[in-house]
Amino acid sequence: MEKINFDVHAEEYNDIIEKDLELFGEKNSYFAEYKSKVVKEILTNEPASILDYGCGIGRNVKYFHDFFPDAEVYGCDISEKSLEIAYDLNPQAKFFEINDEEIEKHKGKFDLIFVSCVFHHIQPALRNKSIDNIYELLKNKGTLVIFEHNPYNPVTRHFVNNCVFDKDAILLKPKESLELIKTAGLITQKKKYTLFFPAFLKGLRFLEKYLGFIPIGGQYYVLAIK
Repeated sequence: MEKINFDVHAEEYNDIIEKDLELFGEKNSYFAEYKSKVVKEILTNEPASILDYGCGIGRNVKYFHDFFPDAEVYGCDISEKSLEIAYDLNPQAKFFEINDEEIEKHKGKFDLIFVSCVFHHIQPALRNKSIDNIYELLKNKGTLVIFEHNPYNPVTRHFVNNCVFDKDAILLKPKESLELIKTAGLITQKKKYTLFFPAFLKGLRFLEKYLGFIPIGGQYYVLAIK
């Protein structure tokens, strides 16, 4: 399977995602804000330092500044072009490339690491390396929140099957995400499904916090502690 080169698509990323999400009826920014808000609601402590791991062009970074105005916000990625765009959009944040040198430099630095729909782009044989990186970057008692696509949701599968960025995607069942976390030495505190209602049913979204145990949401998240 050919690996997607996000440097090639960085400048058109938002436009393509907007088109792909027409079926759901929301702007791309909705999902970034939504997830940041979920993180705000499920944390028990305010983080002083936040890392968006696999941040791409930095769509989530703005909202972490909004919801955690006193926190120092970082982003990291393997795509240099994406990082350039992320910095242009978020000059108040700090960014670095994911490599061994930078991992060592920022070791044990972050109270919160946020990972949104990144692991399905990582080849299964390399996923343990990535979760080990995250473990190293977290402070002791730091929090990890991972969002991933729910492979059991047919609408999600439709998006993935038709998105140019997801040609290399291998979706993770929740059990796989939990096993990755356990293998790294992190302790899972919470797992919930989310994103149940498209825009034309937005009046029902207040119910989502009660539906997290039902495995039909478009995505799921896992919260773990080091």
